[in-house]
Amino acid sequence: MNKRSTDVPGQAPYQDGFPIRVLAERTGVATSTLRAWERRYNLLTPQRTPKGHRVYSEQDARIVERVVELLREGHSLGTIAKQIDQPERRLARWQPELELNGVWRDYLEDTLRAIVDFSHERIEAVFNEASSLYPLDMAIERLIEPALLTLGERWRSDPAGIAEEHFYSCWLRNRLGARFHHGYSLAKGARILCACMPGDNHDIGLMLFALSAQSRGYRVLYFGQDLPLEQIPLIVERSGARAVILSARMPLTEDQERQLAALSRQSAVAAMLGGQASDRPLPAFEAAGGVRLGSRMLAAIQVLVSRVDVHSGGSGRRRASNAG
Repeated sequence: MNKRSTDVPGQAPYQDGFPIRVLAERTGVATSTLRAWERRYNLLTPQRTPKGHRVYSEQDARIVERVVELLREGHSLGTIAKQIDQPERRLARWQPELELNGVWRDYLEDTLRAIVDFSHERIEAVFNEASSLYPLDMAIERLIEPALLTLGERWRSDPAGIAEEHFYSCWLRNRLGARFHHGYSLAKGARILCACMPGDNHDIGLMLFALSAQSRGYRVLYFGQDLPLEQIPLIVERSGARAVILSARMPLTEDQERQLAALSRQSAVAAMLGGQASDRPLPAFEAAGGVRLGSRMLAAIQVLVSRVDVHSGGSGRRRASNAG
């Protein structure tokens, strides 16, 4: 490859390639997962700079995006890897018979059994394997969210249901917090503010969203539960945040929606609401330029990416109709 002399990771642009951090930001697949795909399945074959740093191409990015599509369709990593015997082979040409595998069912069942036994070690082992081999979004969508849903549905009928839900929620909060802290210094993109609406103390979903956003390069200012709305404009002004993402589990009252609409009108950046409260129309908020993200984490992330450019620092406020 004919590269520029600057080949230290993170010092883009490269003439004919880019570092793994950029590949992760573009595809939403964590660097650790990309390395696992490269090491265990030979899905990627990056070039090396004279100093030994990996650099990836547009073809690598297309391969990763296609692999993610195939994983979401239910194909196993092993089957996908067998189809890529040459680095330049185009996955778009491959249309095999759909191979639905039970890996996520197995992960979920193993996690639920570990929760019943109150085993931190086994929950950790399952999560570590799933999150090392698959994109974080997929681990959240197909393992963490179903586990939380199952526990939420059975806590009333199960003798230890409340204890099990608390046990998993505490493990999850600690685990996600550690991962969030570890990845914060690696994120170099636009700052976004994430917080729960006043009076809302359910922040697990918000943490999952924040972690997924961070994996794409956003610098997340995380404020957690019960943040007063009147303090948000000052936070935005001091931090240079490019978007405000709020979360609410319970339906908003008319007064809350009016306050949220007022914040949206006053804010110089995009104001968005996620969580179950955003699954229903919010006419006053939306008329003021606010955006509903909905309670589905992956869909919410896609709306964020479409409205706030992680690389340019964001496009500021964009008025739109429903987005969730």
